[in-house]
Amino acid sequence: MKALEDERCRSGSCAAAFGAVAMLLFAPFAGAADWRVLPRMSLSETYTDNVRLGGGFGGGGGFGTTGKGGEDFVTQINPGVFIRGQARRFNVDLDYTMNNLIYAENGNLTRMRHQLNAAGTGELIKDLFFVDGRASIIQQNISLLGPQAISNVNATGNRADVRTLSVSPYLRHRFGNLATGEVRFLHNEVTSNTSFVNSSANAYTANINSGDAFRILAWGLNYSNQTIEFTRSGREAELERSFANLRYAVTPQFSLTATGGYERNTFLSIRGKNSSPTWSVGFMWQPNERTNIALTGGQRFFGDTYNAVASYRTRLTVWDASYDENITTFNQQAQQGAQTGFGSAGFAGGFNQLITAQNPGLNPGLIQQGSGGLLGMGLSGSFFDPTNFLTNRLFLQKRFQASFALNGLRNTFVVRGFNMTRQALSAAIADEVLPGVADLSLLNHTRQTGGNVLWSYRLSQRNRANFNLAYTRFSFLGANRDDDLMLASFSVVRQLQERPNLFAILEARHNRRASNQPGGDYRENAVTASLNMSF
Repeated sequence: MKALEDERCRSGSCAAAFGAVAMLLFAPFAGAADWRVLPRMSLSETYTDNVRLGGGFGGGGGFGTTGKGGEDFVTQINPGVFIRGQARRFNVDLDYTMNNLIYAENGNLTRMRHQLNAAGTGELIKDLFFVDGRASIIQQNISLLGPQAISNVNATGNRADVRTLSVSPYLRHRFGNLATGEVRFLHNEVTSNTSFVNSSANAYTANINSGDAFRILAWGLNYSNQTIEFTRSGREAELERSFANLRYAVTPQFSLTATGGYERNTFLSIRGKNSSPTWSVGFMWQPNERTNIALTGGQRFFGDTYNAVASYRTRLTVWDASYDENITTFNQQAQQGAQTGFGSAGFAGGFNQLITAQNPGLNPGLIQQGSGGLLGMGLSGSFFDPTNFLTNRLFLQKRFQASFALNGLRNTFVVRGFNMTRQALSAAIADEVLPGVADLSLLNHTRQTGGNVLWSYRLSQRNRANFNLAYTRFSFLGANRDDDLMLASFSVVRQLQERPNLFAILEARHNRRASNQPGGDYRENAVTASLNMSF
């Protein structure tokens, strides 16, 4: 059976994604925009001694990859472009890469991948009518149970294209300094080349929030209704919330907060009621422009709930921590990942702000590309963020993440950690069509815990060395299975010339998984040489 990850992007879905972006790019007022275009090209050659990461599962295959992984040489030719357009009434950001992979020993694996992150906002009627659009194409691991690829080079059969597309028209009106109101509609599509988790959603939101006239006691009224349709099964889930919020400013830096309302959810729950009154209380503290802390606690239909966020900036460092609990789906998490990058994007955004503050004249496209390459070392997957594994179920997600980064003259030091649990709220039958899951109960309750340490040292004006150590544990709670994943990598980067920017990179890495289940172990050693050019 041909591996699911070998299927190419369906032309209709790709055309829809690019069409949505093109509508924003060629808006009637596009000619007056300030455009920045940053093309790039990456060429690389990778030797790996286990291209399939051992080939299978410890508890059941199903992805069409059997036998030992084997050695291979993989050539990548990756043209790409970053585009930013800004005008008085619209803005567009687009980042696209064509990832071409050529396998010397396994020619049947040769394929092309598309990677896209595009977003735009247009103000169609001044100060009243707006439209947001977004499209993305990424590759990710399908399941926690299979081999965990850290790039598209690893042909594990446990990898899929995930495409998102959304459009959101909305009306926004300012009632002087009394209040601001917004009514919004959002339609999104999430599709995959596996087709097992395709879904669409329609959401309606309305809110009105107090303006500057209410500096001491601010208030808001909010309503949201989202209906998610799961294409494969035809099932629907409706999530509705109505609530009011208050914020009392004790001092200009410290405020007390409270919310109260009702949430009504219609889905087949396996854990009792799924609707109830909801409330929370908390505080917000901003002692200075570099520090923000917020904490709330309350109750929802699933019990006690807490949320927290904290951030701190200095001239050389950025600190971030957050904790969140929510009912969510793969559809919602995929859309969130398209907006921020699943998991690390909140931290990456803070890191980008730090670099921007240190280099105010630097091109934002270069900052985004440079920090992304540094933070991820050109890799992705469970070592750097929890995996948003494919599922058709609703689940309660509890997620904590924290990070620290220091960017000095010679040293960049990054530490990140996370802990995320998911507890299913809907029946396992929704996932019976997913491949590679012999026992659906394994995904009833999962925990992902991990982190990584990165040290990047500037050897000279044109040379830099990077060290990265990462560890993640997958725990299948109640099923007596734990998988430990470990990664160690070292790379040397040399800038060959400035205009165009040309970098040479040599990287070596060791990647392994140790499982307490028979057949779940694998290991890989790989070396990659690459040339990266941006114009």
